[in-house]
Order: sequence, then C-alpha cells, then structure tokens
Amino acid sequence: MVFIACEDMVIATGGPGELYRDSVYPHHCHGGLGLALEAGIGLCNVTESQFGIGTPRTTFPWNLSGTYVQVMPRVYSVDEEGNEINFLANYYRTTREMVSNTFRKGYQWPYHSTRMLDYGSSLFDLAVYMEGKAGRKVYLDFLRNPDPVNEGEAFSLDDLDPDVRMYLENNDALQDLPIDRLRRMNPLAIELYRMHGTDVAREPLEFAMNNQHMNGGILIDDWGKTSLAGCYAIGEAAGSHGVTRPGGAALNSGQVFGKRVAVAIKRSRLNRESCAPDDSVIKNSLQTCLSEAEAFSDKASGTPVDAVKKEIQARMSESAGIICTAGGVKDALKEAKALRAQIARDGLKVNSPALVGSAFRWKHMAAVSEAVLTTLDHYISHGGGSRGARAICSPDGTRCPEARNLDLSEFRFIEEQEKDKEEKLVVTPDGDGFAVTPLPVRRSPEVKREFFEKGWGPYLIKEG
Repeated sequence: MVFIACEDMVIATGGPGELYRDSVYPHHCHGGLGLALEAGIGLCNVTESQFGIGTPRTTFPWNLSGTYVQVMPRVYSVDEEGNEINFLANYYRTTREMVSNTFRKGYQWPYHSTRMLDYGSSLFDLAVYMEGKAGRKVYLDFLRNPDPVNEGEAFSLDDLDPDVRMYLENNDALQDLPIDRLRRMNPLAIELYRMHGTDVAREPLEFAMNNQHMNGGILIDDWGKTSLAGCYAIGEAAGSHGVTRPGGAALNSGQVFGKRVAVAIKRSRLNRESCAPDDSVIKNSLQTCLSEAEAFSDKASGTPVDAVKKEIQARMSESAGIICTAGGVKDALKEAKALRAQIARDGLKVNSPALVGSAFRWKHMAAVSEAVLTTLDHYISHGGGSRGARAICSPDGTRCPEARNLDLSEFRFIEEQEKDKEEKLVVTPDGDGFAVTPLPVRRSPEVKREFFEKGWGPYLIKEG
C-alpha cells in the first residue's frame, strides 16, 4: 500500500472494465470511479456505455471491428452436440443482406438499438447475443466464405451492397477467401491473434457480445475539474464522451484534457498559497484505511471477494447489457443494494494479506455497480428511451426489429426521447445509497465550418 501526499491529483485510471463478466477489457481494469464515489465526487452519464463484438476474456480480449469483419468471414455457432449452425440465416433475408451487414460491423461496431431495425448491422449483434443466451459459442471462420441464407444463393463478391463492393475494390481486396482479403488489407490483424495463441489462418476465432467502453464517468468542467478541490479527471475516467462517441474521440479527449488540466493546475497554483497539511486528518485517514485492510485479511467470516466479483459481473452482464427492461433493472438494483449492505455489515474476506488490494477494489466496484444501476433505474422510470448503449425493451415500445424466421416482439423498444438530449444525469453518494440529479446540458455555440487555407493566414497575422 502506498500513501501519496499531494495538493493536486488527476484521475486517469481508464474505465471500469471489471464491472461486466462479458467484457473486452484486459483483466484487472477496475478504473477509478469507485475511488471518486468514496470521496463524494459525482459521476455523470454512467448509463452510457458501448457494447460490441469481441473475443472473450477467457482468451485474448480484443474488439473485432475494422477489417476482421469487413473481409466477411463465415459466421456460425456451435451447440452442445457440436453441430454448426448458420444462425444469421434466421435473421437476414438474403445472403447479400447478411454479408453486407457483417461487413458494416467494421465501422458500425458499437451496438445501437436503431441499427436493429430494417435488417441493419445491429441485428447481427442481437443474433450473437441470443446465441450466447442459448449457451452456444459463436465463431468467425476466415478460411471459408459465408454460408448462403437461401438455397442456390451462394456468396458472391459480385452480389454485395454498393458501399461494400466499392470499399473492397478501393482496397484491392477481392480475393476469393476471407483470410486472403484480411492478409491483403491488414496482415498485422492475423499476427496479433497468432501472438496470443490463435492462428486465424488455420482455425476459427471465438467471439461474443462484450462491454467495450464506459462513455460516462466522473463529472468534470471544461478544465477537467471535479467537484473536489484539487482533483481532476481525464480520459475514459471522465464523463465527457457522449452517447455515441466515435472510437478516436476518446483518444483526442484524453490528449486535449491532459493539456487543459495541466494549465488549470498551473493557474490554480499561481492564485493560492501553499499550506501545510493537517497531520491529524492524515493520521486518522491512514488509521481508518489500515484498520480496514487488517480486517479484510483477519476476518474469519465475511463475504469472499471472488463471490462478490462473480455476483457483480453476472448481474451487470445479464441485467444492464444491450437489452434492458424496467423490471429487470429494478430487480438488479435491489440485489446491488443488498450486496453493498452485506459488505458494510459483514465485511469482505481475502485469504492472504497480499490480496487486500483486491478487497478494496471490489468494495469500490460494488459501489460503482449500484451507482450505475441507480442511474439507469432513474432514467427508465422517468420515461428514458433507447440510446447508444442499450435497447430499453417494453410491450409499450414504439419500434420493433424484424427477422426472417423469428418473432422478435420481445425486443420491442422505446425510442430515444428528445427531452433526454437536454439533460445529463449526475449520481452522487447519499447516505447509504445514491441520489440522481438531472442537470441541463449546456449547449456550445454553433461553430461555422472554415476552410483551413482560408483561415490560417488571417489567424497568423492576428496572432502576430
């Protein structure tokens, strides 16, 4: 355990990847949201995440966006008896429709409720999700082209939607097999998995629907400041990414706010006098922390950390994934509250002092889970509709996906409401639980587009 005395602190700990069982994050990505909640700092937009296809954490977790699916590999599932199933044929009407939407997962990789409609690319996500719920494993096979949807309707590079065909032509990727198309467009994609134990040039690649990004996080202002003086947040830890942020925006956000936070800290130090820390406060805080750490390893009773981890991850994946219902979220919230109360009452237990850090992390993750579910329950109970991360399903929903051979009426969902775009939800610690407060979204002035060459000269003259 390390004690750090500082006047300013930046939380740049990434997202809470361990919150979900079905997650594409590397192992041990706990993030810093629980740390922030423990300090009384508010979080915002934590109802917003991104889910998409990726390889499972039991192997090498990685997003399967880009060329992995743009080469249109054969997609199939395997049941308990080992039978291979062309499950996408139950969803899409033609081979062309199926493979074109497989391709589109390359750049429409996050799940979005509206893309389930009109046989779009997120119908692919729903199909994969359903196979997982049925206990079947799903694979990409780069050694064979996709199986046909209808008899006598074989896959053909000459029978693709125009945007798909044009992309492949522009990249000289019209080879006969998916592996050769992948080798042409992105040979390093093959080497990446080979380095981690799977040779896609020889064997199929297992994949599933996973949590991939937390779009919400710690509430910050324009300079990365949190509600706690001297504390800042940047990157995925900060709630600054919006509902449907494109992938590169997270990197840009981290870079921009890294610089802005540095400027803010420098300015704040110019305007304040340094003061000696209160030794009694530090001593009491350290004693509380050390006492808790000792209790984790000395307890004969208490809830084992592994059991807490398993419960939280299963609940979040099953009740707060891409498909949500009002009742399911409400039940999950009750269970999350009960778990936190149990931890407060009985404590946590680890088998070795070396694992004390894990107990602190999972105490934090229990708080993060409850905070997310509290916010999601508030959002749904106030009429919130389906946004980027999830479909809020209800018999009263206004839109419903369709499939070639299946009744998808259970996935009828409530559309996003215009009112939801005008506010963000802030969740803060409140007694033994959490309180949710809507805040109006502050609109930035509309920026008129300028051409670089036209504006660069006058800018230099003005600055000079």
